[in-house]
Amino acid sequence: MTPGAHVAAKIEVLDAILLGVAAEKALTNWGRSNRFAGSKDRANIRDLVFQAIRCRRSAGAWPDASSARAWAIGALRANEVDPVQLFTGVGHSPTKLRANELTTQPILELDAWDIQDWMAHELKMFYGDTKAREMAQVLRHRAPISLRANLQKTSLAELQSALARADIVTSVNPICKTALTVHSNQRRVVLQEAFAKGWFELQDAASQAVAAAIPIEGRVLDYCAGGGGKALALAALADSAVDAWDSDAARMKDIEKRAVRGGHDIEVISPSDLDPMAQFDTVVCDLPCTGSGAWRRSPEGKWRLKETDLKKYCELQRNILAKCSQHVAAGGTLALITCSIFQAENQLQRDFLIKSYPDLGFVMDQQYLPSAENDGLYLAIFKKNK
Repeated sequence: MTPGAHVAAKIEVLDAILLGVAAEKALTNWGRSNRFAGSKDRANIRDLVFQAIRCRRSAGAWPDASSARAWAIGALRANEVDPVQLFTGVGHSPTKLRANELTTQPILELDAWDIQDWMAHELKMFYGDTKAREMAQVLRHRAPISLRANLQKTSLAELQSALARADIVTSVNPICKTALTVHSNQRRVVLQEAFAKGWFELQDAASQAVAAAIPIEGRVLDYCAGGGGKALALAALADSAVDAWDSDAARMKDIEKRAVRGGHDIEVISPSDLDPMAQFDTVVCDLPCTGSGAWRRSPEGKWRLKETDLKKYCELQRNILAKCSQHVAAGGTLALITCSIFQAENQLQRDFLIKSYPDLGFVMDQQYLPSAENDGLYLAIFKKNK
């Protein structure tokens, strides 16, 4: 497919999204209806679609898009690509730009942030205008792809060498000693023998850094384990058993397979089997949240999220913290984690624990902001009194 044909396909997918179809579903449907498209074509179209979603406001498609075609044109311009070069009407390319489409509309300062007004206000109130603007700009672009090297099986140098033989170029990510950032052939990494041998997992570098900063002792519980990324990282770091629990069993379905591949001892506890009186020396709670620190990966979130949703997440988080804190043994550690950049989900939840649970002593916290090297995550560590 030509670059112009990729843009035409992008418009088809954006049309479906405007009708309410989720981006992933719209892309899957397009692929099934256009089986002539190769894997590289589908990957290219996916990148174009997600970039259009990330830049929806600066593309002139927020809150409403006049059409998928207008959205596509605006998204190209927002990313400094001249649509005239792609809208040629040749072959499967979109038809040439009409007179009214040749006119570019001025972009207001806040439009260039590519987030909703209330989000910009929240970020500016806590981080200040400059840092908030920088974060918003980072979230307009594609996220880095990072690997977590399983140092129980390999070294960074050995893993880099193995991947280089498959023309997969990586660099050491400075945020964590286990992290590599992938710069080429990113979609091929999980097809490598090194992956099958358990030498690495896909995991954001800040997520790795958060796991590495947790003082792991004794019996470990990964509460709200989800797919098990943190449990796997903790098991690799501690070289000890980890219990994984989540209220939704379906989210944990791949943990055992991943643990076997990595050579880790992880016991998956079904939702109904966690003893409410069970005590652990280390409890890690990766709270459900807005996911704002990872909006580059799921950009629909920053357009769907409402201010009332943020408040609901905060209420849910406090209910979860009340339950998981009961599992921390005397003298044990509680680690609160989110992939959020909102103060309400991070520092204010830290303050809530300090105020509401005097038996939990605050130890430290760390806010990782979205950057060219990592997603945005927050970590707060508490120690329960003996």
